[in-house]
Amino acid sequence: MLKKNKIFIFFSFFLFGTFIYIIFGIFAFLDFNKNKKNLFKTYEDLNFHMRYSEKLHHLRDSNRWGEEKNDYLFSTISKNKKGKLVLLQGDSWMEQVQEIDESLKLFQDFSKKNDINIINGGITSYAPTLMSLQYKFLKTDFDINPSVVVIYIDQTDIGDEICRYEPSKKYKEKKVIEVKNESFTNKIYDYTKIYQYSNIDLNSDYPLKFFRLSNFQLKYFLIRNYNRLGEILDVGWKNRGTVKCRFKEIQKYLFNLDKKSKSLFSESIINYLNILEKDQNIRDVLLVSFPHKKHLTKEYKINVSNLIENIIQNRNYIKVTHLNFSKYIYSYKDAEKIYLQGDPSSHLNETYHSELFVKKILEKLKVLLERS
Repeated sequence: MLKKNKIFIFFSFFLFGTFIYIIFGIFAFLDFNKNKKNLFKTYEDLNFHMRYSEKLHHLRDSNRWGEEKNDYLFSTISKNKKGKLVLLQGDSWMEQVQEIDESLKLFQDFSKKNDINIINGGITSYAPTLMSLQYKFLKTDFDINPSVVVIYIDQTDIGDEICRYEPSKKYKEKKVIEVKNESFTNKIYDYTKIYQYSNIDLNSDYPLKFFRLSNFQLKYFLIRNYNRLGEILDVGWKNRGTVKCRFKEIQKYLFNLDKKSKSLFSESIINYLNILEKDQNIRDVLLVSFPHKKHLTKEYKINVSNLIENIIQNRNYIKVTHLNFSKYIYSYKDAEKIYLQGDPSSHLNETYHSELFVKKILEKLKVLLERS
């Protein structure tokens, strides 16, 4: 009788475990299909993305880029045999240059008229620390040596630096050498699932794919919840939502900026400018800043443009010029209409991105090119 009870208990646990395993597999399979459009199509693309996101926190999205594998890190707007090289850097505002047809055409036409080469390194949410690391890899790994660097610094870069990147920075001799990517966190730039799903998709057929998906989903569930428990113990239950650095958390630094956060962000800009100032290939650095819609309504009290102005005034930079759109927009007719309706990040609508943002940058860039 005792032996029968043990067999019954064993089979009960076995059936229950099998049931749970199948449930995880079904859930994983559904999630896999939902993310199908975001998966990498080749191992070459997957390995490239994994390699650089490990050091640069994240790259461009797989479902919008990848005609050339380097598109995830940078892309070529124009390439001439001769002429100076201009590197564009920044977040989604600069990444959009190649996603908005008119903006792209303006840069291409400018390149032809002025006989220059243009590389676009804009990647969503890139702040000064990531831009400085990106610049290092562009030089060492791709032999990209610009003579002019155009850097767009967004208002949300403050929050990105402090909330998103500061905890992931890795230092060597007091210098940031990489910003680690997220893993098993479910944060916005966590590629754990995309990488694993891509690898399974490229390397498995049915029914093996189902088992591998189920195994991964079980592993993800256990590690993710273990990490989540650690996050809650670290910041407390009340602040559990802050660690994901969603827009509400990023935005808060524009309402109020404490001394420590201000210093940290300012140092991220200074460190990068110091690198560019010392680089003998660099002739000019054009910093670009633009107010968000809530600056016009005076809801935001902190303006990146002012922080940049203070840095330039207090340091003897020879190569640096600041294109401060705050000087123009406050007096711009119907200024609030230039922004995308309902966009909390205050991106410009396509017309103003081209006719205002890009054209003004090109005007300033032309002056710098003629001067040097």
